[in-house]
Amino acid sequence: MFSKASQKRTLIIQTAIQYIQENDLNSLTLDGVAGKAGISKGGLLYHFKTKDALQSAIAETIMEEVMQSYEEFASQEHGVGRLTRGFILGSRKDLMEGARLNIAIQIMQNEHSSISEEYEHFLEDLMHDGLEESSVHLIRLTLDGLYYSKLLNIAPVSEEIAEKVFEQLLQMARKDNVS
Repeated sequence: MFSKASQKRTLIIQTAIQYIQENDLNSLTLDGVAGKAGISKGGLLYHFKTKDALQSAIAETIMEEVMQSYEEFASQEHGVGRLTRGFILGSRKDLMEGARLNIAIQIMQNEHSSISEEYEHFLEDLMHDGLEESSVHLIRLTLDGLYYSKLLNIAPVSEEIAEKVFEQLLQMARKDNVS
């Protein structure tokens, strides 16, 4: 069972994520989050002394959620390419639910945090998934493109087209379809 403080902290983080999704990262304010969460600014400051501390917690929470989602999907898959299919399915879920990973990437970039290093460790696992390296890179770059297209609002694809792309990526991640 979670303590009241832990529950309040989670409420603040989830409210801040929703706030960013509805507005953008640059408009995030402690006052805005406190008001949306229905708590006083002092209550928010008890948990997060600064906006930077809140943003760090947001990025950490999103990264944990995304990685957990990848792992859950991968655990339901079997055989060669299961980690890559977990990556595809987790990315599809996140993109369809508002691309929360983009929020974490923006925060980590602003903090000059090494998202590249974390991502490279993750990709290293995918490279040992039994698929051709070029196929894994093609899948990863396609997913990156879907995220960046949504983040930057550059020719975003419809949900119908995105779904077809995901289906093709899943086919690529099945060993018998990889050349």
